[in-house]
Amino acid sequence: MDGTADVDAARQCVRTPAGIASGATQALLCLARRLADVLFSMLRDGTFYEPQPSAAVS
Repeated sequence: MDGTADVDAARQCVRTPAGIASGATQALLCLARRLADVLFSMLRDGTFYEPQPSAAVS
């Protein structure tokens, strides 16, 4: 599971009109589920979080 994909999916969950219409509680639960998925994957695979440097925006 790619960490970047998880972050993108979490951002999309918050930005979509359905996420806004269903309320802040639903958006928070969506983010919590994504975080739990990432943590579970890291524990299962025995990996650590390694941040990737972002590209400089000019």
